[in-house]
Amino acid sequence: MTKRTLEQLAAVLDAVGNDLSPRVEELARKSTEGRLAAEESDEYAEIVRLNDTLSLLKLQAEAFCSVRAAS
Repeated sequence: MTKRTLEQLAAVLDAVGNDLSPRVEELARKSTEGRLAAEESDEYAEIVRLNDTLSLLKLQAEAFCSVRAAS
């Protein structure tokens, strides 16, 4: 895995975050107001899972690269 791979992964995380940000804000607001429909709740949970998964992948890739660089 190269530095470029990490940069690409970071770019994907940023793109997903930027693309989903307005929708996440809307869903968060509705949730806070108690107006989140069941379908929207599922969507919100899926977005959170996606973000968590991508973040974990990035952390694992960074750890892998750190170990390889130290070797």
